[in-house]
Amino acid sequence: MILISIVFLLIFFLLLKKKSVALLLVFIQLVSIGGTFFLGREIIIDTNEDLGWIFVIILFLLLIIIPWKSYFNINMIEGIDPKKLKIITRFLIIINALVFVVFLTSTITVMTLVKDINEFKYSEGVSMQFYYSSLPFPIIFFNLSILLYYFSFFMLPLHFYYLNKNKIWLALLCFIFSLNIVLYGLTFFSRAVVVQFMLLYLTSFFMLKGVMPVKIKIIFRNGLLILGGISVVYFLIISTKRFEEDKKNSKIYAKTIPVNAFTQDPTTYGYLDYMSQGYLNGYEVLQKYEGEGFNGALTVESVLALVSTPNEAYNRLKYRQKIWPSKYSYSFNGHVAYTVYDYGVFGGFIFSLFYFFVIHKMRPKNNSIKLKDLFLIMLLIQIPLMSIFYSQTGGIFIALLLWIPLSIYLKFKIKG
Repeated sequence: MILISIVFLLIFFLLLKKKSVALLLVFIQLVSIGGTFFLGREIIIDTNEDLGWIFVIILFLLLIIIPWKSYFNINMIEGIDPKKLKIITRFLIIINALVFVVFLTSTITVMTLVKDINEFKYSEGVSMQFYYSSLPFPIIFFNLSILLYYFSFFMLPLHFYYLNKNKIWLALLCFIFSLNIVLYGLTFFSRAVVVQFMLLYLTSFFMLKGVMPVKIKIIFRNGLLILGGISVVYFLIISTKRFEEDKKNSKIYAKTIPVNAFTQDPTTYGYLDYMSQGYLNGYEVLQKYEGEGFNGALTVESVLALVSTPNEAYNRLKYRQKIWPSKYSYSFNGHVAYTVYDYGVFGGFIFSLFYFFVIHKMRPKNNSIKLKDLFLIMLLIQIPLMSIFYSQTGGIFIALLLWIPLSIYLKFKIKG
């Protein structure tokens, strides 16, 4: 980890002069890297191939982080045709309002009735049985909301745009419905989705704070502190509850803690492990890579899950179990490992390079950024943001598909 640490520390100090989004992304990497030194595990480099994987990790991460160095000092969001904006805003509010009602009800039901979180999350068929038998509405509404919730990612660009235009109530409404991202995760007791939304909103605020009037900026800064506090409390409650349940089940997690770790307390170690395991696991997974992968199936899994028969889904699962080391099935393994297994080393490099040029092309010009670009930027920023955990490419794939007709619509002019 020392070599990776040196590289990212060097990049951090090179970016320090300009308070760009890339600086924040590198800081997240450094926090994750720092935690690895307390886990009692090491990256062992014995061969040139091992050194090559270190180079791949550094290269792929830098390619998705460095283009964000141009995203700083933004003080204006360039709007779109007012008529189109009105149509898009109304459409997204209606869709997300319906999803909000379904997910809020689901979240309350799950939080109230589920007793054992670990069993709910990891025991095969338990959560599905719960959704089909315990939700106070037909399951079709829940399944439809899982698909439509991807529209909530487009609420954040509108949220910041309306803040820029001093339309507070519209901005607040867009923010509330962007919380569908969080509610989706809460229905599955996901801690990662809380971290995802916190990082996404914090980065967006960091990038776009210059577009807000001073009074609004102060209000939302205080609101961010409150929201962050609530999110941290939820994260701690769920984590503590899961570790307590682990203790009831013969301390399964506690037995995995290395003897030379910084702490033997499962809760304390769990927080460090949550933050930093992606680097260590990812490197170990890459060492086991032998050229056979998923040929893009991980990226499009969300779509395959919608159109596959049960038999096809079973075959995909069996193939994944064959290729992917079973030890790492339920762990964070980092962006690079998933990318290599999905596209191969060369394909992963092409993907990272393509990402680099897309982000570079949409960079702000004259301290201004386009709203139509912001819809895509809010999706793509999640890839480096979540890279210490996993590849978010598959997580935003359906949202990217929904973005395509939106971008086409924005290109045409409305007459009359």
